Parts: sequence; C-alpha cells; structure tokens
Amino acid sequence: MLLNALFGMKAHFCSVKEDRVLVMQRMADELRQQGKKPYIIPYGVSNVLGALGYVNCVLELVMQMQSLSLSLDAIVHASGSSGTQSGLIVGTAALLPDVQILGIDIDAEAERVRLDVLHLSNALAAYLHQKTEDLDQRTQVIAGYAGPGYGIPTPEMVEAVELFARLEGITLDPVYAGKGAAGLLGLVRQGRFSKQETILFIHTGGIPALYAYRSAFAQRLRAISPSQHDI
Repeated sequence: MLLNALFGMKAHFCSVKEDRVLVMQRMADELRQQGKKPYIIPYGVSNVLGALGYVNCVLELVMQMQSLSLSLDAIVHASGSSGTQSGLIVGTAALLPDVQILGIDIDAEAERVRLDVLHLSNALAAYLHQKTEDLDQRTQVIAGYAGPGYGIPTPEMVEAVELFARLEGITLDPVYAGKGAAGLLGLVRQGRFSKQETILFIHTGGIPALYAYRSAFAQRLRAISPSQHDI
C-alpha cells in the first residue's frame, strides 16, 4: 500500500468470483464516459505487446550464449497468464529452435494455461510474420506443482525457495518463481534431464511477495531463530 500511495495509484478490488477482465472493461467504459483515455493492462501483461518482452529476452539470451560459447537444451519457468511462455516459445522458435520451453503451471489449471499460451503464441507469431505451424508441439505446460491453487503455498515451493537462497543466494517469490523452481527440482529428480544437458531457469520476479508469506516458512524460521535464552 505504501508504493500505491507514493505513486498516487488507486486500487479497486473485486471478488474472487468476478471475472477480472469484465471488471476492468466496465471500469474502462466508465472512464471513457468521463472523457478519459484508459489503457487496459491485462492480467500478467499477457497480450502481444507484453509477450514481446520475452521475445527480446530470447534475443538477449542468444547474444549472451554467443559471448560465452554456451548452448542450451531447455528453459524452465513459471507459467500462469501465458505472456512469459508465449514470448519464449515464439522467440526460441525463430532463434533457438532446438531449445525446449517448459512452463511450470502455477495456477492449478495446466490445460487452461496451455490453451492460453497457444492462443497468445499464435497471435504473437502472426504479429511478427512468423509461421505458426509448429507452435502447438513447442507448447509444454507441466502440471503437478501448483498445489491446491494460485498463490497457495506448497511444501515443494518452500523447499525450492530455501534451497535457492542457501545454495545460490537467489531469492524466489512463493507465487511464481518459487513454484517454477519446485517444478524444476521435480523434473530433475524424475530424470527428465541428463547430466550432459544445460538447463536455464528464468526468474520472473515477484520477490516482494515473499514477505507476505512469512507463515509458510514459520517452521524453518523457528528452526534458525535464537531462543529467548540466546538473546
């Protein structure tokens, strides 16, 4: 709320039972009637313009790979509203066709996520005048790591967040990257990748959300916090 106030942002809340898209469209219509010019940023910024950011991500990745003489076999990331995965799929289809894109479902709706990714990937490819024939085969959404639903902590997420922090000094958020990393660990343990393969995990941000999930890490916090006798 502090940042909202600093930027002069006014928040409008809707019920979890409401369709957020319809709510935003209704608000935009009301603003237009007032003579204003609203711009609707969709959930997750998942439209063609937003997904273009991850096409640029692939372009930057290619340049880094060339400078380091590095090759990749797969990219793993959290997938929910479809923008990240669509951009990665379209970008790699053009620049890194042998690289798999593995989206880890964080919404507990893997098939819905896959359909959204495919729809946006086709729209993005058409916008860039690229072929769309192989996008279906390139769209992989991995289920089983979202838990009961979006934003609900899981033991696998807690383990992944702690492991990345302690071994790599990388902070993950519990909603997106944390569950994406849990999926990565699960795939490794299942033998999905060989020791010779190089896998890239893309951290999609959201670190501030970690502070809202303190209770999910309560057991681990108690284990490392000093007792009253140690203070």
